[in-house]
Amino acid sequence: FMNEFVAHPHLASPDGYGFRMEASGIRFRSTRTGEVGGFRPHNGNGLFRFAIDSHHYQCIPGKAYSGLTRVVWELAPVQKGKGGTLVVSGSHKAAYAAPESIHDPNSPIWDTYECPAGSLIFFTEAITHSATPWTDETTDRVGIFNLYNTIGAKWSNWHPHPDLLASMPPKRQSLFRDVRCAANRIGGNGRYHGANLSEMKK
Repeated sequence: FMNEFVAHPHLASPDGYGFRMEASGIRFRSTRTGEVGGFRPHNGNGLFRFAIDSHHYQCIPGKAYSGLTRVVWELAPVQKGKGGTLVVSGSHKAAYAAPESIHDPNSPIWDTYECPAGSLIFFTEAITHSATPWTDETTDRVGIFNLYNTIGAKWSNWHPHPDLLASMPPKRQSLFRDVRCAANRIGGNGRYHGANLSEMKK
């Protein structure tokens, strides 16, 4: 999915991914400990942002491309309305500023979800979204939050530990390569100079 939605196709190869991994971390929320999180809406309007901002979204008929993209692996069940991530559907393509109701977590403008443990949630960071306080007293929220980006952009300052990186297979290491497009294709001669017609024929 990421090679279709986030990757730059000219930088993908059988030996290396066409996208980068920005960050990975565990989020824990619990009513038992008081670590319930908060409501902080952000982003949106990704269709009209410059790519260097990372929070962008582009589309043409039949195809969409995302910059910064979030994947949430919910390790515990999530009940609807009990603290799962909120999103404003379609806001990644919105041309106008969000209405005032965006500041109300109970506004019908927000969408959310329920899912069993082990579910994956994908969304572009260009969409308006927010955490919301975890209120489920029957279970804690435990999720792995991975963040991916295009080869030519970087948002966070996160890097895997050098020993961990060295232990990875070569293709997995390509997820953490330098941030640039030119000469950053894994395998072959590594060349890429802007997808001119002569390169596209090869």
